[in-house]
This record gives sequence, C-alpha cells and structure tokens, in this order.
Amino acid sequence: MVVVAAAAAAAEWLRQPAWVWVAAVALALAAIALLLRPIAGWRRRSLAAALGGLVLALGVAQWQLAAIEHHWPEQRKDRVDAASRRLAGDLHAAYHRAERLAAAAAASSGEDRETAFELLDRLVPAAGPEMSVVVLDAEGRPWAWAGRHRLPPTSRGDSIGSRATGYYVELEARRHTRDGRTAVAGVLIWAHPAVPDRGRSLAELFRVRTEVGLTVYPPNTAPDSADVYDYQEPTTAGPRLLFSVRPIPPEQGTAKELVYERGSRAVTWLVLLVLALALSVATRPVERMALLCALLWPAVRAPVGPALGLQPLFSPGTFFRPLLGPLSGSAGVLALAGVLLTIGGVWLWRQRRPRRWYGIALGGALLLISPYLISSLGRGITPPADGVSVGLWLTWHLALLVSASALIVPAAALFRGPEAEGRSWWHIGLGVGIALAASVIGVLVWSPRGGWPDWYTFLWTPALLLVTLPAPRWAAITGIALVAGSSSALVTWGAELAGRVQVAQRDVARLGNEPDPLAVPLLERFGEQLRRTAAPETASEMYALWHGAALGSQGYPAHLALWSARGALLDELVLDSLDLPPSLLATMVRDLPAADSQKVVQVLRVPGVHYVLMARVSPGEVMTAAV
Repeated sequence: MVVVAAAAAAAEWLRQPAWVWVAAVALALAAIALLLRPIAGWRRRSLAAALGGLVLALGVAQWQLAAIEHHWPEQRKDRVDAASRRLAGDLHAAYHRAERLAAAAAASSGEDRETAFELLDRLVPAAGPEMSVVVLDAEGRPWAWAGRHRLPPTSRGDSIGSRATGYYVELEARRHTRDGRTAVAGVLIWAHPAVPDRGRSLAELFRVRTEVGLTVYPPNTAPDSADVYDYQEPTTAGPRLLFSVRPIPPEQGTAKELVYERGSRAVTWLVLLVLALALSVATRPVERMALLCALLWPAVRAPVGPALGLQPLFSPGTFFRPLLGPLSGSAGVLALAGVLLTIGGVWLWRQRRPRRWYGIALGGALLLISPYLISSLGRGITPPADGVSVGLWLTWHLALLVSASALIVPAAALFRGPEAEGRSWWHIGLGVGIALAASVIGVLVWSPRGGWPDWYTFLWTPALLLVTLPAPRWAAITGIALVAGSSSALVTWGAELAGRVQVAQRDVARLGNEPDPLAVPLLERFGEQLRRTAAPETASEMYALWHGAALGSQGYPAHLALWSARGALLDELVLDSLDLPPSLLATMVRDLPAADSQKVVQVLRVPGVHYVLMARVSPGEVMTAAV
C-alpha cells in the first residue's frame, strides 16, 4: 500500500517543493526494497521497473524546472542555439518538398481532369507543414488543385520564390509543361497570430518542437540584426534571398509550463502503469479494492485530464456539484468513484451475506436516497454555450449511470441472502416496465422552470425495489442496468435542457436595459491595448487586434470602424449587423473631447443595449468598437 500511495500522489507532487519529491523518491525506493523482495516473475519485475521510471521522471522534471528557475539566461541561450542549428535544415526540407510536389503535379497535367484531381489529392502530404498545389492552364486559370490555398495562385514568377501578405508568408515552386500549363506548389511558412488555424505553418511546427518562435520577413524588410537569418537558395542567376527569419526565444514562464505539462503527462501515465501492474500482482480482493480506491487520489488531486488528453471529462467547466465534495468535482472523478463503489457492491453481492434487519434497513435507505441523489447530481451538468457533443452527453450519462449503480448494487447485495435464487424473475420485468413508464411520464411532466414535481421521484421507488430483490444473476444484472440507465438518461436529458435554458436566459438578459458587467471593462481594456500598439490603418489590421483581444473571444456581436477626427469614415469591419447607423457613430466621434484618449458610451437601440468604445489611435484618427 505504501507503493500505491507514493505512485498515486506522484503527479500532484510534481508541483511541490524539492523536499516533497525527494521524500517521494526515498519512499518509493523503500517500498521497492520492502515489498518486492524477492523480485520473482515478470509482473513484479515490471512493477519495479515502472516504479524506477516514475522516480526518474520525477527527478528529471524537477531538475528541468530548477534549471529554468535559477539558470534561465543559459537555458534560453541553449534553446535558441539548438533551434538555430535546426532552422536551416527545416527550411531546406520545405524547399525540396515544394520542388518535388511541383514536379509531380506538372507530370500529372497530361492526365484527364478527374484523374488529375485524384492524383494531386494523393500527392499533398497529410503531415508536416501545410502544402497546396494547383495546375494552371495556359491562360492562368486553375485546372486542377488540391490542399488549402492561403493565397490566390498565379503562373507568373520564378521557379522558386516566396510571396507575403500581412497574414501569410508562403514558399512557392513552379514548373512549366510543354502544353503551356504551370504547376504551382506552396508551403505555408508563417501565419499571423490572428489566423485561428495556423497550427501547420512551418513556424508554428518549429515552435512546438523547439520552443522557439519565428518572425518571418519578406525579402529586404528584416531589421539589421545579428540574430536575423537570411534564407537563400541557389537559382540560375545565383543565390536568391527568399525571406528572412528571426528566432524568438520563449518566455521563462512558458518554458516552465511546457516542462510541467510534459512531466505531468509522463508521471500520470507511469502512475497508471504502476497501478495496473500492482493490480496484477495483488492476490486478495481487499488489496485490489485498496488499489482501486488509491486510483481516486490522482484523479481528484492531480491534473490528469490535460495530461491524458481528456480535458472535458475531468473539467469542472462541464460538470461540477459540491454535494459530494471533490468526488463530484468533475464527471470523470464522479464516474470513477461510482465504478469503484459498484465493484464493491458486486463483491458484496457475491459474498451472499445472511440477511439482517439492519442490512435490509440500510438497503432500503439506499434505494430511497438513490433517485434524489441522481437528480441532485444532475444539476451539476453545465452545457457549453456552443452546444453539446455526443461524447460529452455520453460522459454525463456514464457518470450518473455508475453513480446510480453504486447505490442500487449494494442494496441488491444486502437483500440477496445466502439462499439460492429460484428461476422466477417476473418482478425484474415488472420493475423494468415501471421504470420505462416513469421515464415516459418524466418527459411529459418536466418543466423548464422547476424540473420535475416533488411527487415524481417516488415513481422510481417501486422499480428500484423490484429489480433489487433476489433473482437469477443475469436477470438481476439486466434489470439493474435498465433501471439505472433509464433514470440517468432521463436526468441527463433534463439537466441538459435546463442548462440550455440558462444559456438562453443569459443571452436574452443581454438584450435588456440592465448593464452588462463584462462588456464595459473589456472595452476599456481593449482601448488600452490600442494605445500600446501601432495605429491600425485597414480593416484587416483592426481584425487582427480584435481577434487577439479578450473582448473578441467573448462572442459579442461587433462592429469596428476607423474615423477621422472630424467624423469621416476611413474604413470599417462589419462583423455583425448592429443598429448603429454611420451618422450616429460619426456624431459621437466628432463629440469626443480632444482631451479624452478613450471613452465608452452606452446607447439604447433595438433590440437592446449597445456599448461603443471610441479610442484615439492617432492625433487625427479615432477607432470605434461597438458591441
């Protein structure tokens, strides 16, 4: 048990001071020496190796965190030097990928058009930097293409070159065919941070691998600095500058967070491996139950959701109910606790304990509590504003299902007794029928205002009692599963609808005359951000600022515009239709006092309250942001 305690707490201890993980190492080594001697059999040897790996992972992660904390200048230099040595190779590899794709596309231009589409689709690689290819006819019109095209393709240009806009830098290779067609293959080198789907740009992939970001400049636009790398490739006219790249070292906090995430992932998987091997070594039911109970510790205390890639399952943002304390803090923890209690109930059911009056009383209490507990736990369901996926709905259903089973199965075990069951299972069928009828009634009587009436919960009591009475094994399993499943599905359905109603009520509240406590501070913060950055000159630059701001991520209907100080409209970005005529905004801009750098105005329009930020981005220009 000492081994299990040390392993299960390891993921949480990664956040603690050095003495904690030193104690974990010492405790794990002592447990190996005491409990695994002699080490016989592959399971025990594997368990010893997993414990050693766990200790090593903790030590390496702690060493890396300490190095970043106390020797960050040296660590940052090492990261930048390693990334710089890799940069030229990655860029050269992207160049050759573009050349090969363009040559293959040019060779496919002799096929019929349908075959060319299929061939180009197979040629574009699914991994690595994002690539695109297009075959243009003699007049420059697209004839066949594949991949995602960030920039409009053109047949004009050298055999190798680059094109850049305010949002993209792309490396292109061209090949001409005898019939006048042109094959153009492109590799996405860099995308602006405002671009939401830039994950497969070469710069973003490079940052993920090396922790060092890249700023890419078109030819002859990079600053004169020693850390700028000019990327050139030989052409028939000699070496040609395609673009320039400047490495951006990571921040200290970002580096620490990355080390912590990687360490947490490794420690979490090792903890699960240790517990799995310990379960295979344990021989007595009590030991296995203790090991399963120990599994709850990392689920409750450690960030296992992000480490395992199961964030919605262990997130309190989609399920939280303080009724059971940390055991109901997320759907994943609740489901795990329910599974463990259900396993305990199955073990008790197989023991065939004699019936006692206190056991029957306890079982009856469990059946009476079960509907109220499941209904109360259902109130912890919080549907996201952007909708509920099938996976999330099944997660809620599973959590409530095993929570119901955790009470029903022990009750059935207390009612079973030592006698052999007969072949009669009519009461199981009757209980399932009552449960199905109660489910139909529940759908009919549910109200979005108050949920189910108080009397409705009592309809489930006869069904629960009938399926827990002694019966053949498979009949009992089927009856309990159907009753628990139907009740949890009904509660999940009602909780999801109630959550949607709450989301709709919050949206409707925004349309009233009550002030929005979030919009005004976010607009003010956006105005401060505008003053700290270069003044936007176009709609695309306004969008980039909006997309990177906290206000833009809240989903408010918005309208952005750039005005002269006299109220003349210079440019605008209509993200949504708002009841704010240009004449009204122009008047507000003209009335902005010259001494004010920014101002937030509340305007009552149809269908509700509008907030308008007026920020002076330059002496002669004002930007408005309306939500």
